[in-house]
Amino acid sequence: MFEKVLVSMDLSPATAALVSALPGMRELGTRELCLVHVADRLEDPISESMDHVDELRSRLNGLGDRLKEDGFAVTVDVPIGAPATEVIKTVVARDPDVVLLGSRSHTLIQDAFMGSVAWDIVRGSGRPILLQRIEPNRADPEAALETRGSGLPEHVVYPTDFTATAERARPWVLGLATRRVPLFTLVHVMSAASSEKRREAESCLEQLAQELNERGATEVRCRVRVGTPHEEILAVGGRRVDALVVMGTHGRGLLPEIILGSVSRPVVRHASSRVLLVPGGGEA
Repeated sequence: MFEKVLVSMDLSPATAALVSALPGMRELGTRELCLVHVADRLEDPISESMDHVDELRSRLNGLGDRLKEDGFAVTVDVPIGAPATEVIKTVVARDPDVVLLGSRSHTLIQDAFMGSVAWDIVRGSGRPILLQRIEPNRADPEAALETRGSGLPEHVVYPTDFTATAERARPWVLGLATRRVPLFTLVHVMSAASSEKRREAESCLEQLAQELNERGATEVRCRVRVGTPHEEILAVGGRRVDALVVMGTHGRGLLPEIILGSVSRPVVRHASSRVLLVPGGGEA
């Protein structure tokens, strides 16, 4: 599932916090990390541009050496050009299982995770995107950044409306059951609930719960709720730092709204948990 992970780094102050979370990925089965930073295209002579790239590569290699000590196989790429375009090219070349991006919650959606570059990566990579929360460790502008939650989650939240889009995330949820996550919450949110529709939804969730139990899950909660979907998803676990929300997305499209729709977009914006977005074609 998470065996090979491509990590997009901007080498900002948030990078140290992001790197500190990577050793925990071994609990998810990660064995190989591909570290990527896209260098700006400079107007300087070629030799000076290459010196710039060599310096960036040296910084990534230093981070990679630390991660090798944690038992990972590590590759480093420093392409030159437009960040999202080059990251997507590297995704195609390296063929990772998951792309890992640092994210900030509780902000305007255009800044929710690494700005417009990250939107383009989500839209164009065709791979599941794991958003690792990076937040200040205190409530002041000078506070250092730190990761919130890493490694195996204590709680997996799987929201589903039983559509093909939601079902894309199902194999990933089943895979996490084999890794002995302590708690799963399966949630279906309805705008209004008749007794018949509630029973149908409960039956579908219970069938999935049985599959999770067969894969090794020990505690699975089924929740059919009436309300606003993203608010209910946050209420059942999305506000937990140690949780992971796993959601299907529409995959490639022309607009960010096609990627992160009316439900997943506010979840990404407001969740304290990590979020795994699974587009069409993402295999667990």
